[in-house]
Amino acid sequence: MGLGHGLQFIRGYLKNPAVVGAVAPSSRALAAALCAPFAASPEPANVLEIGAGTGAVTRYIAEIMRDTDSLDVCELQPDFAETLRRDVLTLPRLAAGVAEGRVRVLEAAVQTLRTENHYDFVICGLPFTSFALRDVRDAFATIRRCLKPGGTLSYFEYVAMRRTARLLAVGPPRRRLRSVSTFLNRTIRAHQFHSHAVLASFPPAHARYLRFDSAEAPTEDPVAAR
Repeated sequence: MGLGHGLQFIRGYLKNPAVVGAVAPSSRALAAALCAPFAASPEPANVLEIGAGTGAVTRYIAEIMRDTDSLDVCELQPDFAETLRRDVLTLPRLAAGVAEGRVRVLEAAVQTLRTENHYDFVICGLPFTSFALRDVRDAFATIRRCLKPGGTLSYFEYVAMRRTARLLAVGPPRRRLRSVSTFLNRTIRAHQFHSHAVLASFPPAHARYLRFDSAEAPTEDPVAAR
């Protein structure tokens, strides 16, 4: 990631912090952790990346993507979507996928996606703690609908971010954070099969891995299995 993309990300955060949710793009270490289940898969895969921003994780996906894989990149912010098309999807491996119809940008909110049982992996960079509970529920419902049986969701949370935000917030924002945190905790308890601490991130983060058909959930560490 160049300085220009970093500054664009900061401008995006200042313009709409509730949607961007972070002041810096994901580090390479965090991108690798989020992509670990996909990287470990021996079979051709359909991948959905949600909340790509300026493409830090997308660039990592480009490094591990095979000619038999497909990638949809969902990004709501028009400026970020244009950056993805101009600077990221023009990378050789992704450009070949674009030409073959295997790689595309979906400039839309995740809740509007209508694809069902299509993706093997969903890699998510949405700032759930910035959203209203209704939007968090809708996003998870859409992700569950989009995943194939046995498919994996990976997303991240900054270490202690929810706890710190609740301590600093007052009134309606604090109640919103409490309700979102309760929903996330319930979802994590029911569906997470592993988490991975990523210290080489600003701030440090937990990469979380979920499967919604728990009977098939693996117990191995996706990062170690790569």
